[in-house]
Amino acid sequence: MDKLQKTMGGTVGTFVALSTILGSGMMILPGTSYHQLGKSAWIPWAAAAVSVVPLLYCYAWLGRRYPSASGVAYYSEVALGGTTGRTSGLLATFALTTGIPATAITGGRYVAEFSGISALAWVFPIVVLVGATVAASAGANVSGKLQVGLILGLFVMVACTAVIVLSVHGIEPPTSSMELLSLSSFGSVLTAVYVAFTGWETVSFTFEEHKRSDLIPRIFVSSYVIVVVLYSLLLLGLFAAADSTDSTLNSAPLLIIAERSLGDLARPATLLLVIACISANVFASVLALSRLVFGLSRSGYLPALLSKVRDRDLNPVTSVVVVGSILAIIALLGSSGLFRFELLFVLSGGIYFVLYGVGAASFAKLARGSMARVVSLMCAVTVLLVTILAGPSMWFPWVLFFLVWIGISVLNRWTSKVEKKDVRV
Repeated sequence: MDKLQKTMGGTVGTFVALSTILGSGMMILPGTSYHQLGKSAWIPWAAAAVSVVPLLYCYAWLGRRYPSASGVAYYSEVALGGTTGRTSGLLATFALTTGIPATAITGGRYVAEFSGISALAWVFPIVVLVGATVAASAGANVSGKLQVGLILGLFVMVACTAVIVLSVHGIEPPTSSMELLSLSSFGSVLTAVYVAFTGWETVSFTFEEHKRSDLIPRIFVSSYVIVVVLYSLLLLGLFAAADSTDSTLNSAPLLIIAERSLGDLARPATLLLVIACISANVFASVLALSRLVFGLSRSGYLPALLSKVRDRDLNPVTSVVVVGSILAIIALLGSSGLFRFELLFVLSGGIYFVLYGVGAASFAKLARGSMARVVSLMCAVTVLLVTILAGPSMWFPWVLFFLVWIGISVLNRWTSKVEKKDVRV
């Protein structure tokens, strides 16, 4: 059985994690939450940041002990059986296959708007997907180093614009006013904000290529701290620079901060920021999805051709090319308006959270000790509360998971009966 080459160090691994997490959610969600809840918007952000910690603990624990290209599919197979593992892997593949083109298309629309060149709405998604495929074909370390440069540039630009706007306009303290904060509004914003804290379950598909799995918990801690700092700067920057009734918050909050801090340079600076953010996220996600497809193929869940690796560097180039081609076709169709690409976000967002739940259940089954029991209980409470507060948009992915699980279970039993009959014959 082929295994991937361990080429990724701790620093590159941290930036790959950041690339996976900092996607289109960072560009929109701070603005929409501020527009909806005013300066109380920090509350659902804080709730999401705190409640996601036990879930990340589970994934860090699992990643350190079971580093595999199949990520949550492998964890759940070991802990909960082959049917659950196969279900998790197929749904993760589906979520990434829909979510990555949606992110690229979102970036294309921003780039077209900020540059004034309408053709970039469909050209940019194709170019960035082809670039991500070429980088992943060159190897995980090559793609990772490109992501280091993109994320460093992104962090510097966001931090500088936020700090400038805070120094010019002063820090506006957040409030905890309940005037806008009803239970339903809190629930809907919390559900949306949770998207900004997904990505760690995706980066687990690259853990097989890490030189030292014992560094995975540190990678989680480092990336989590950086993400929280970045989101905090964006929220504080918006509190200081914009009125919560400004409708632009729903479409281009980063442009508001840039205009208040950089003046005439705001539009080109925002354009560069969007390109860096979307490119890094797509590069990381294509790398992760190609590894997941390779891992599922290696386990016998997908055609064997996809598990082939290149001799000189053990890179699964076939799965990279297949994944990149399918994503480019979906992005092209979505950009053309053949279907509403927003549907891709809806389909993928809930499944990412379900995979958090599956990872937590795997941890609860495999880990031992009082600490494991406390973390498992916290995860159960988090998953249950978020699922209830989110409503039907989150219930559907759980229903989908159980329907796929039942379908695979029936298929396995039927296959087993056929094989036994063949043996008797």
